[in-house]
Amino acid sequence: MKKFYLILLCATFISIQFGCKKNDDNTNIPDTITDSRDGQVYATLTIGDQTWFSQNLNYETSNSVRNYDTEEWWWYNNDPNNGKIYGRLYTWNAALTSCPDGWHLPSNNEWATLLISLGVSQSELIEEGWVGTDEGKKMKSTSHWIGEGNGTNTSNFNGLPGGTFGNGEFLGLGESGFWWSSSNYNAEYAYEYDLSQFDDRVYFGHFTKTFGRSVRCIKDK
Repeated sequence: MKKFYLILLCATFISIQFGCKKNDDNTNIPDTITDSRDGQVYATLTIGDQTWFSQNLNYETSNSVRNYDTEEWWWYNNDPNNGKIYGRLYTWNAALTSCPDGWHLPSNNEWATLLISLGVSQSELIEEGWVGTDEGKKMKSTSHWIGEGNGTNTSNFNGLPGGTFGNGEFLGLGESGFWWSSSNYNAEYAYEYDLSQFDDRVYFGHFTKTFGRSVRCIKDK
């Protein structure tokens, strides 16, 4: 009995001294980072040994503006209020250099590490398509999705349905979220990871580099 109380006392001391950051699914409670380039503050979280933004990037790069002359920004519907919620939509080339110092656009391997830590099997990530079972639901935010598309956000990834821009129109706000990978497919296409209001899984595939997609940054190691 004395041994039990000693262990309990030590555990209590460690909890008070160092804090308890991780929750039951080994995911850290979101912290924040300030982007020194423009002062915007982003929530971050640690899953396994990776630290991610848990918000979409909203930094203005030279390629995240559609038309400087008419000030048509790559916010959904050119609306800065959408940028505050969903971030900007970046071409792949813009996305590659959009993250602040110490952070970068995640590669396929880094996306795979994230998805595997949430429950997707490694064998599923060999081929493009829908992967996992309910990992997408774990990644989706608890609001902003149309109909019954909201997720549980148990991962704290807070995946938002920011939609896309391409061929002269905005599409998919509230229905889909698309995030670039830094991994190249070929001269025309790059890899991406998607969430949908209609599915609890995650989609892994490739798409045209000139379309606007959301960006999540991952911390350098």
